[in-house]
Amino acid sequence: MLFIAEDKATYPDGQIPNLEDDEKAYGEIVGRIQPLLPKNFEEQALGQLVTWSATRFGDDKRFGTWVEAVKAATDCARKGFASGPDQRQRDQALDNADRDKLGVALLSTGRTDDKQLKLRDKSRRWANCGLAAFQIREQLSAKGGELVGQPAETFGEGKGAELRKALLVKPASARTVLLLDCQFPQVHNFIIEVHNDGSRYLAQGYQGAYFAHWWLGLDDSYAGTVGADILALRDRYGRGRPISPEDYASLVDSLVTAISSTWPEVAEQWRALPFNPDRQEVDGIKGRAGSPTVVVEAFEVRKPQAARTALGGGDGSLSELATRGLSAD
Repeated sequence: MLFIAEDKATYPDGQIPNLEDDEKAYGEIVGRIQPLLPKNFEEQALGQLVTWSATRFGDDKRFGTWVEAVKAATDCARKGFASGPDQRQRDQALDNADRDKLGVALLSTGRTDDKQLKLRDKSRRWANCGLAAFQIREQLSAKGGELVGQPAETFGEGKGAELRKALLVKPASARTVLLLDCQFPQVHNFIIEVHNDGSRYLAQGYQGAYFAHWWLGLDDSYAGTVGADILALRDRYGRGRPISPEDYASLVDSLVTAISSTWPEVAEQWRALPFNPDRQEVDGIKGRAGSPTVVVEAFEVRKPQAARTALGGGDGSLSELATRGLSAD
C-alpha cells in the first residue's frame, strides 16, 4: 500500500487507491506527478508507484510528498530489487524463489516466466487506458518523433463548440501528425491520431476488457467472451484503420452531447461509443459523481516519418506501429 501525507485531504489517511484498477485516481495523479517523473525513466518509476499502490507485499510505503515518493520509486526501480516479507507472517523470511519473484513483481518489467506476473504487467501497461496512451506517446518520442505538447484543455457544460473545434483540428502541415490525448475524467483515456489528409485513428486499451493490442487488431487478448457489439465497434473505429468521416462525426457529436449531460444520460449513450459497451460498465457510469467533462491534450509529432522508419515503416497509423513495436508480454 502507498501513503502520501500531502494527499490526506483527497484520500483517507493519504492512502493512494489501487492505481491498477482505479482509473479516476490514476488519471488525476499521473496528471499531477508527470512533471516529477525522471526523463527517460518515466515508465519504470511510474510502474513502481503503481505497484506500491496495488501490492500487499512488504511494508507500507509512506511518504510526505509526491516528490519524495517519485524519488524513492526511481531509486528502487534503478536498483532492480526491493526486498521485504509478504503477508504470510511478518517474521517469516522469503525463500530465494519468492524473493526473486517479488523483486520482478515490484519492478513490473515483465522479464519473468511467471504467467500471472506477466499478465499483471501486461494489464498494467496496455489495458489501463491511461498507461496505454502514455506508452504510445513515449514510444513515438523514443523513436525520434519529436513530440511537442500543448496545455491540456478541459471542456464542460456550455463548451460544446470549443470541444468540437478541438476534436476537428488538423496538423499544421503534411509533414506532421497530431495526437489528441483525450479523457473522460473518472472513466476513460484514449488517443485520436490525426493526419493532415483528414485520416483519424483511435488507439486505446480498456481496464478489465481489452489491451491496446487487441483493439488495434494485433492479437486476440480480449478478457472473457467477446461481444458482437464491441467487435462491431472495433471494426468501425479500431484495427489501426482510419475512422470513416461519418463515424468520426458521430463520435464528436456524442462527446459534445456528453459534456452537457448528466452521468445517467452519458450512460445511456455509452453503448454506442467506441469504448466498452459492457452492461456492467454502463451501470457504473450511471453512478459517477460530478458533471461530465472531456479533457483534450494535443501533442504535435513533428517528425513522424523518423518514428515511422524506426518502427519498421509502413503507411497508416503511427499509434498502431508504436504499439506493435512494444511487446505485449
